[in-house]
Amino acid sequence: MELHQLRAFLSVRDTGSATAAAARLGVRQSTVSAAIRALEQELAAQLFHRVGRGMSPTPAGHALVGPARRILRDCEQAAETLAAAGQGGRLELAALSTVVSGPFSSLVSAWLGAAPGRAIRVHDLDREDAVAEVLTGGTAEIVCTRLPVSPPVNDALTVLPIGSWGWRVAFPPQSGAVPEDAVTMRELSAVPTVLVAAGRNSALERATTRTPLSAAVVADQREARTALMLAGVGATIVGPRLAVDAAAAGAHVRPLDPPFTQSIGLVFDPVRLSPLAREFVAAAGEFDEGNAGG
Repeated sequence: MELHQLRAFLSVRDTGSATAAAARLGVRQSTVSAAIRALEQELAAQLFHRVGRGMSPTPAGHALVGPARRILRDCEQAAETLAAAGQGGRLELAALSTVVSGPFSSLVSAWLGAAPGRAIRVHDLDREDAVAEVLTGGTAEIVCTRLPVSPPVNDALTVLPIGSWGWRVAFPPQSGAVPEDAVTMRELSAVPTVLVAAGRNSALERATTRTPLSAAVVADQREARTALMLAGVGATIVGPRLAVDAAAAGAHVRPLDPPFTQSIGLVFDPVRLSPLAREFVAAAGEFDEGNAGG
C-alpha cells in the first residue's frame, strides 16, 4: 500500500470522481484510476461503485476512510516533526463555529506560543451531533464542542472540559432605553427578540424555558441574529464571538443576570492520538483559562 494510493482514494471519496480528484491532486485522471485499481487489488475489495462518471464509496470504501486519513496524517506529522527537530508538526482539530472564541482560542494561542514551529488546522464541525463521526472518520483527532456532548459519546471517547463563557444580550444600536448594567430574563421578556429555531441551540433553549421571550423573528441561521438585531428587529442573545461583532457594529451589549454560562470541552479517542495531539491534550489539562486572556 502506497501513500499516493491513499491520497488518490481520499480525493476520489471527497470529490466524487476520478477526474475531479486528479484536478485536486494535480495529476492525470489515468494516474488516479490506476492508483485506485492497485489499491483495490491489494486489499482484495471494491472501494467504489462506478455510476456513470461518478464514484461513490462501497461499505469497504467507507471503512477505509478513517484509517487512510490517520495513516496520511501520521506520516505528515512524522516528517514535519523530524524536519523541525521535534518542535513542529500540524495538528488537525474540529470545532463548532460558536465555540471558537473564548477558552478554545486562548488554549490554541498558548499551545502555539509554546513552540512556534507548530501549526493547527481547525475543521468546521457543522453539526453538533457529528462529534463521533468526525473522530471515527479521521477528519480530526480532537473536537471542541459544547458540553454536555449531545448525543452522549461512547465510552471509548474522552471528554475534557477546558472552560466556559457567558452569554450576552445585544440590543439594536437605535434602541432608546437600554439597561446600563446586566439584564434580567424578566427585563428581556418585555422587549422583542430575535431567537434561534428550536433544536438549533439546546443550551439557549434551556435558559429561556422558565422565562419565555417575545420572539419577533425565529431564525434557523445563528449568524442571522446579529444582522436582524442590527436592523432594529429586536434584541438577541449571543455568545462571545457574535457579541464582539455586534459591539463593533454599534450594538449595546450587556451581560445576563443571573449569568448564564456555556461549558466548552475537548472530545478525543485517547488510544488513537498522535504524539502531537497528546501534547495538546496535556496542555489542555493544565490550561488556566483565567491566566490566558480568554
